[in-house]
Amino acid sequence: MRSTPTTTDGWRGLPGPDWSELHLLAAIDHVAASGALGDRVLLGFDARAGAAELATLAADLLAVRNISCILALGAAPTPAFGLLTHSNSDLTGAVIITASHNPPGYIGVKIRDAHGQGIDWAQPCENAVVAPPPAPTSPHRRLDVAALYAGSIGQTVIDTARRFEGHLIIDAAHGAVAALAPHLPQLTCHRGQPLPFFAGCTPDPAAHPAAEERASTVLHAAPDPTKTMIAMVDGDGDRLALFTARSGYIASPEQAAALLRAGFPAARLITTSVAPRMITRTAYEQNLAVTCTPVGFKHIVTAQRQQPHVATLGVEPNGALAWNSGDNGYFERDSLAALTLSLAHFAGVAEFDNAIADLRRSYPHPQRTIAVTAPVEVTTSELRTVLHGWHTSTREDTVVFENDEYERVVVRASGTEPVTRLYLETDPTTAERISTALTA
Repeated sequence: MRSTPTTTDGWRGLPGPDWSELHLLAAIDHVAASGALGDRVLLGFDARAGAAELATLAADLLAVRNISCILALGAAPTPAFGLLTHSNSDLTGAVIITASHNPPGYIGVKIRDAHGQGIDWAQPCENAVVAPPPAPTSPHRRLDVAALYAGSIGQTVIDTARRFEGHLIIDAAHGAVAALAPHLPQLTCHRGQPLPFFAGCTPDPAAHPAAEERASTVLHAAPDPTKTMIAMVDGDGDRLALFTARSGYIASPEQAAALLRAGFPAARLITTSVAPRMITRTAYEQNLAVTCTPVGFKHIVTAQRQQPHVATLGVEPNGALAWNSGDNGYFERDSLAALTLSLAHFAGVAEFDNAIADLRRSYPHPQRTIAVTAPVEVTTSELRTVLHGWHTSTREDTVVFENDEYERVVVRASGTEPVTRLYLETDPTTAERISTALTA
């Protein structure tokens, strides 16, 4: 598979005869030539197969282009590289070799600017390649990014968890967060050893059935499941889902809505066009200003930059939750930073579960996501038959179906895979009817 410029963050694909490290290096070379990286770049990678080697090749390539490079000593989460770039005025950008939540075998790259944030970046023509760069005459400067991140965000998680009434388990999915485990022995990690192929499992906490099955297994082994919270992260550590015995799976919109109802000090919510009504309605109830953007956290970042001094909560339904108090601090997806928000604003698992139960009573149709292989046009045509009588509208990059019972279905083309995604906020019977019609 080849990714396209519509990918929501970065550029990724499955290596093969038509797509290789030479295409990936061409993309990095192209963005460097555009000036988006500046002249002092941090090079990082996650724990997946090939990432470390590609990061070294990318550093070699950028050095040939007279760009000063600092290469990570080992694997670390994507937010670690963004945060370090944001907080270090000597860095003008970052390149992270990662395919995020994609299945084992995929590889790719994410770009961060001098703020440590994702951006729209220039991409080469589809078949562009560059020759392998020559070996450098001197070794690249190295930096232990994982240790620095563990000492800041990781330590904050530990300190916050100590005050939280309950047992915290981090499901690191054998990914980049697992690389932090040696630096954070106080935390309990499940699947806490980095593996290049993630033990054959896709590191995606937003994939509900698989995530729920894994979380249930972990809870079953916990000393007291009723007092346990599981924090599930993705392959490069920027996305988060929570799970408890009583509440089950808790996605980022529910986490954010529960926080807002608990008095979280935000003045503004920025979310995307596929966000469930539950989070936007909760924000309006709490008198927040609400902005909706196209899908992709880089669009949320762009909107936040327009009013950087407003206390802002950024939410993307697939696991992204970011917070900035208005001090112009770092604002990006970070699973461990997001985790501390819930740990800090609820006394323990019981209070958190109560808040989620209250929220679900108010909004009884939680959003579920399914993917189909048919194009958007074919999918929407079939939905018009299945959902006869529903109202239809087109908003930015989505097609929206709504009825008078406050049910909703949002349709959009995936930016990272050749599928169409449907975001369902319906009763179970309607959801089953849609799924059966579109997957038959």
